[in-house]
Amino acid sequence: MLFQNDIFNLEDGSYRLLDTTVAANRAWIISLAAGNVWPQEIMWSSIANLEPSPADDAPPSSNPTFAQVAKRDAAWGRIEPLIANVPGIYVAHIRGSLIERRAVELKCSERTIHKDLRRFWQGGQTRNALLPHYQFSGRKEGGHTAGRGRRPLLRVATYQLEAEDLARFHKIIKKHYVKDSRCTVTGAYQRLLDEHYAYLDGNNQRFIYSQEERPTFRQFSYFLNRHYSIEVRIRGREGDKDFERNHRSNEGTVLADCLGVGHFYEIDATIVDVYIVSSIDINKIIGKPTLYLIIDRQSRLIVGFYIGLENASWTGAKEAIASISANKIALCEYYGVTYNAEDWPADKVFPKEFLGDRGEMISGASNQLTNGLQVTVTNTPGLRPDWKSLVENSFKLIHESLKDVVPAYDPPSNAMRRRGKQYEKDACLTLHDFGKTLLLAIIAHNRKAMPNYKLSPREIADDVMPTPIALWNHGIVERSGLLTKYSESVVRRELLPTGEAVVTAEGILFKDCFYSCPEAMENGWLVRARKSRFDVTVSFDSCLADKIYVRNPNNKHQVFEATLTTRSQQYRGFSFAEVKYFESQKALSADAIEQNRRQVMAEFHHAADPITLQARKKLKAEGRVTSRTARRADIKVDRQAELRNERQERATQAASPAQSHSSPPILNNILPMPLRNSLTDTSHTQKFEGGELTPQQRIQEMRRKMLNGR
Repeated sequence: MLFQNDIFNLEDGSYRLLDTTVAANRAWIISLAAGNVWPQEIMWSSIANLEPSPADDAPPSSNPTFAQVAKRDAAWGRIEPLIANVPGIYVAHIRGSLIERRAVELKCSERTIHKDLRRFWQGGQTRNALLPHYQFSGRKEGGHTAGRGRRPLLRVATYQLEAEDLARFHKIIKKHYVKDSRCTVTGAYQRLLDEHYAYLDGNNQRFIYSQEERPTFRQFSYFLNRHYSIEVRIRGREGDKDFERNHRSNEGTVLADCLGVGHFYEIDATIVDVYIVSSIDINKIIGKPTLYLIIDRQSRLIVGFYIGLENASWTGAKEAIASISANKIALCEYYGVTYNAEDWPADKVFPKEFLGDRGEMISGASNQLTNGLQVTVTNTPGLRPDWKSLVENSFKLIHESLKDVVPAYDPPSNAMRRRGKQYEKDACLTLHDFGKTLLLAIIAHNRKAMPNYKLSPREIADDVMPTPIALWNHGIVERSGLLTKYSESVVRRELLPTGEAVVTAEGILFKDCFYSCPEAMENGWLVRARKSRFDVTVSFDSCLADKIYVRNPNNKHQVFEATLTTRSQQYRGFSFAEVKYFESQKALSADAIEQNRRQVMAEFHHAADPITLQARKKLKAEGRVTSRTARRADIKVDRQAELRNERQERATQAASPAQSHSSPPILNNILPMPLRNSLTDTSHTQKFEGGELTPQQRIQEMRRKMLNGR
């Protein structure tokens, strides 16, 4: 059984059923054969029992182009009033008058309406039946392009593309052009000719086919633009990340997922394009400093910063984070800037989330933020600075403020310029001077109105000036109960790495350095350590060994600041890595020191033992046995006699300065010892001029005479 729009076959061809009137036994059909055909009326009973045949015509395009849709809608507008007049539109004399009036009304030809009606009826009586069938345009014989194309200027035949040529185009574009940004369209076309449209002659030399035997560059570039969109080409040539960063559409905003002030703090570092000089010698240029900025996403308020000579690392990042809670009065006094409390509305206020890149904020050290301060740390994907665009743009704004103020500003474009200007010759600012200028620039940034900032309806109603400070003060009213304040001591305690130190009688020993603090002295830690040492937990800055933060073992929330004692003053200004190096060098010399000590004592014994041995022999040679008590009975008298003899000997030596003395033996030592010559001096064993006895023998003789005289 047939239904409306079914296709069926009769002896003279295929037909489509347009409409029926069963009660009157009438049906209107139209031939699907090409030509000037119109609906015709037949008896419904003659076709009612026929079976529909499958459609052999092409379905309308499922993804019409803009041009196809435009032509479809235009045709529909022309015939819509006509097809509503059913069944009059099927009758020839009625149809003619309707089309004539419609053509006059639209000021178009009747033939145009004829074509629209036939396409509508033959296509299935739907709006999409009026879509132009561009896929069937042109001839298929004689090549894929079927002879299309403008006539060439030279008298050569236009190359007709085949399916094989299109496959080669796809292969070359995917292999060379889409995957490599260095490959141009011209280069890809040359690769096409080299690989697929060249031949080797008898001498094994490669030649490109003539123009009429190969595709033209115009055909290749047209195919590329038609089948590969701009997005596909950019993503393939530059990568997805570059496309998302530089070429994607920007229909969103960074505030879409921001709940208010203090929700996101963006943090990042950059090298400032300014050369600075040494504070010790202004003639020495020390390069460009590193700048860390922390900015609130909602209000654009710069809440923390750090300027230093370290490269971008956790060392600089933690100093920037600590600056949020730093004493702003002391900061302004240090740089000589007038303090105004209104310039620091976010003092000590920490966010819900820090947003950084895959650098220092992804390191294990950043876990201290999440564990100690209950702050979430989020890292954006690599090569996606647009995810923290506010702090990136803040660097540009700061540079714009500084470039015409500070000397030795070196713009990045100068590095790519041939024979660029040497701006570093104008350098005259020290790190302290530049820090003061930077602080003034940050204060100015927080005070400056932003003309393109999109204020919310409530902010507009409250007449909020679009400055970072005003936006923060307005938004903090609703966010104050959700944010937390931390003092500088707490922040530094949580940010700095921790370790175990030992309290000794000499001080608090940590990493080979001794520290002390008034609290330790008041609590008697050092006195207690003389009997029993004990451990304490400390926080320290690995870049500077001058001080550490000692946690009270009786109160973990109480922190004492300990400084180096006089025992370790030599390490002031050094880092702990340098201290470790010097201590390791000292340990390496321990073996040499021990060897020196043993060698010197061996030489001393070698020189002193003969003297002792000779004295023992002399004592033994006396032959008389005297008790030890008797030998020291007259010690006072003997001492006075020895003293007079020593004076006479010194007087005799002073009167004969030219008297020759034998040189003391030279010891084969490792390190020179200042008293070593006196240990080996044997001048006391020499005979006096004209005498036969040594000084020791003369003393012994005098003692004998005194004893005999008694």
